[in-house]
Amino acid sequence: MITLLVLDLKVPETPGLTTGQLLSDLQEQIPNFAAWILSFYMAAFLWMRNFWILKHLQKCDEKTFWLNFVHLMFVSLIPYAASLLGHYEEDAIAVIIFSAILGLASFSLLLLHQYVAAKRDWHLDGAPKLWTNPNLWAMYPAPLFAMGSILISFNNVNGAIAFWFLAPLWTRFFSQR
Repeated sequence: MITLLVLDLKVPETPGLTTGQLLSDLQEQIPNFAAWILSFYMAAFLWMRNFWILKHLQKCDEKTFWLNFVHLMFVSLIPYAASLLGHYEEDAIAVIIFSAILGLASFSLLLLHQYVAAKRDWHLDGAPKLWTNPNLWAMYPAPLFAMGSILISFNNVNGAIAFWFLAPLWTRFFSQR
């Protein structure tokens, strides 16, 4: 899925462009690159968290699988959301859809983590305390960022997009705690 994000980044196909025309064409693609960067980071973050959650389990049940499938359903929509945001970066609806998909992908992972962390007999010996007793909102901030971005988008679309660039700082700050 993460490799599909790059498919929306297009190389200019007009032969014989001058340097100025090429730079202009590339400048028009900045929103696509911004959407790609945000989406790549969030997809990688969710992928690592998903692996981290599941690697500390010695068993699971059908509900665990279904919670994981729901999470993967939202994750699979990230390339669509990135493409939409890259093409309609001035439209609040594109920001709302992008934010909602990232927020739901993270929230579904939060639910999965909460579910398996409560199943103490499923945990492998030596599972870190952060895993068994997580600060879920610090570890999964995207639902909060989604709500914030959606609210900001009603007044300032660019501010709503820029708000997402704080997510890596949030996770970095709280991962040190």
